[in-house]
Amino acid sequence: MPRYEVPPDFEGLSNEEAIDLAGAFIRRYIELVLEQLERDLANLDKLELYDQLVLRARWWKYIDLLISAGEAMNKYDALAGELDLIAQTYGDQLGLPAQSLSADIANRLEWYKNRIAKDYERAVKRGINLHTITSAIEQIFLMEWRYLRVDERYGVKIRPQKSETIEGTTYTIDFVVASPDQKLKLAIELDGHDFHEKTKQQATRDRARERKIVRQGYPLFRFTGSEVVENPRKCVEEVVDFLSGRGRGES
Repeated sequence: MPRYEVPPDFEGLSNEEAIDLAGAFIRRYIELVLEQLERDLANLDKLELYDQLVLRARWWKYIDLLISAGEAMNKYDALAGELDLIAQTYGDQLGLPAQSLSADIANRLEWYKNRIAKDYERAVKRGINLHTITSAIEQIFLMEWRYLRVDERYGVKIRPQKSETIEGTTYTIDFVVASPDQKLKLAIELDGHDFHEKTKQQATRDRARERKIVRQGYPLFRFTGSEVVENPRKCVEEVVDFLSGRGRGES
């Protein structure tokens, strides 16, 4: 990300001059961000898929941070927020205490935040390592699934790389999702290659395999690698719709 030094202070400036200087800083920073974005786009085709995913994630994280910053500023619209903002900015000069979290509470909040993040990371890595998930798209799908806490919310369990013997042949299904009583179960297949990249024979084998899985009693969801990479949440939520009854026509 671009780096641009913030002026050390605005002391000695009039209100108009200070706001004008803030505008100049914001405009220049945005210019630097857009320049970096253009460089990343120009070099995208030269990168490996992993590096492309990193760039994609970085820019979407940047959007998240911008949205979060905008939402954080909304609290200063009310009178209490205005007073807090004045106290934070000019508290030392005016002898006002900043109305922020105490150091002890702020540290405790940080601890909880880190614990949640660590628990999520541990759950994802455990699933990836335990089931030897080497496919990037399967890892992305599992990360989104864990992030949305689908198992906990709908009382199911996702099983990666599940082996099933169907009509005398053992198949490894990318993900099987089932309730504890097995009354609800479904299969999820992620295709690392778009359909047009397959040979006719490969496509025929895949379709025959899918029919066997369905005959075994599994509703089957298939997503292409492009779908997962571009919008993993949409893919997971399509499965969630089924789990919640919307995909089964239940009221």
